Amino acid sequence: MSPKSAVISVIGSLNVDLVTRTPRVPVAGETLTTESFNTGFGGKGANQAVACARLSRTQKQASSGEASDVDVRMVGAVGDDEFHKGFLKSLQADGLGTKGVKILKGKKTGVAVIIVETGTGENRIMFSPGANYDVQVEDLVDDDAAVVLFQLELPLQVVLHNMKVAREKGAETIINPAPAIPLPDEAYNGLDHLIVNETEAAILSGIENSTSWDEVASVFVRKGVKNVIITLGGEGVYYRTDKQHAQSQPGKIVPARKVQVVDTTAAGDTFVGAYSVAVARWKSSSESTEFDLDSAIRHANLAASLTVQKAGAQSSIPWVNDVPSS
Repeated sequence: MSPKSAVISVIGSLNVDLVTRTPRVPVAGETLTTESFNTGFGGKGANQAVACARLSRTQKQASSGEASDVDVRMVGAVGDDEFHKGFLKSLQADGLGTKGVKILKGKKTGVAVIIVETGTGENRIMFSPGANYDVQVEDLVDDDAAVVLFQLELPLQVVLHNMKVAREKGAETIINPAPAIPLPDEAYNGLDHLIVNETEAAILSGIENSTSWDEVASVFVRKGVKNVIITLGGEGVYYRTDKQHAQSQPGKIVPARKVQVVDTTAAGDTFVGAYSVAVARWKSSSESTEFDLDSAIRHANLAASLTVQKAGAQSSIPWVNDVPSS
């Protein structure tokens, strides 16, 4: 690793994905013949770590072990079952550091059962946490981390504790709170980047059916969030900063790229990964310049638009040279 590399620590889940593709979801009591079934590696934590790694280097750099300006490390747990060896090998092939992934004796690796409707590309996910929920409440943040990225597929107290530790160590803290549950105010106080979709924004803000994203974003800013990003699917991405809020300026919407949607699995994770890489590079270069939020979101949008055009989770996440200039 180059000493100048910006470190991204992803503290999150590792799951094996069991993916069924079907023209529609069966009704109660119905048996439906599906179009295909595949297994793969996923989990929001691992997906976002893979996205960070691939969107900071080329596949050739990863396969050759060549150093990148961004060093991505996965932190979490798997079981000592038939899945973990292949899982860790797959992450390492993408250039990820896996020393922070514990192999828990007598535990099962997490599993996500995913149903994809082929007509729309929409997915439904059932998550069995396995070893993910055996991660202990302790300091998991590397001292040299520039960015620490979280989700909510680990025990909540693990996430909250390490968000606090990350802030204390001076790292940029990013959370994509999925699956969404109401969070205590301490999660937002001093939070650098909150990335949510429409559903998560409604659950976390307590505001449903709002006609104003500014109203929703204001809830989070008042609790201490610096940058609020709300992904809106085909409508694009909304963002508002604490500075815009303080100056009574409205948020902005970055339009989505119009593409043919095949599978939305990991699209949000790709967006988060690309965005996190932009934050890490800014953090390691010069904090005297203001973070270019608009540019980071546009690039993350482009990366996510490639993901939805392919089936699968980690297999659909692009490499940096696949993403056109924004």
